[in-house]
Amino acid sequence: MQQNNYEAAELVYRKAQTIEPDANRACNLGLCLIKLGRHGEARQTLEDVLLHRIYGSDDEKVVARAEQLLHELNLFNCVSSPFDVGQSVHEEIMERLDLVMNGWTPFRSRRLPVFEEIATFRDQIAC
Repeated sequence: MQQNNYEAAELVYRKAQTIEPDANRACNLGLCLIKLGRHGEARQTLEDVLLHRIYGSDDEKVVARAEQLLHELNLFNCVSSPFDVGQSVHEEIMERLDLVMNGWTPFRSRRLPVFEEIATFRDQIAC
């Protein structure tokens, strides 16, 4: 999950849950599902933790985390746009700023100016 590969992380957490169900892993699975935009499945998984259907649901930290994830999930459902799926608010803001900036400014090369000058003579250089 640290590498933002939520599909693979989901598979790992689901496999782990079939072997030995655990509330902390259920919260991690819920987070993966939220990031993948599968909010219904995430809600069901997190509610299982809150309703103590999974071993380890009596831990206060795990319950608090499940409540926090459900709260974030409710925020996703309140503000729904094409940009929301699988992104945090910060990522959405940055993406929209990029769209605005690209519309206002012309394309600029990311190369240093020295290399831009050399590029014009590239075809004239003989090896």
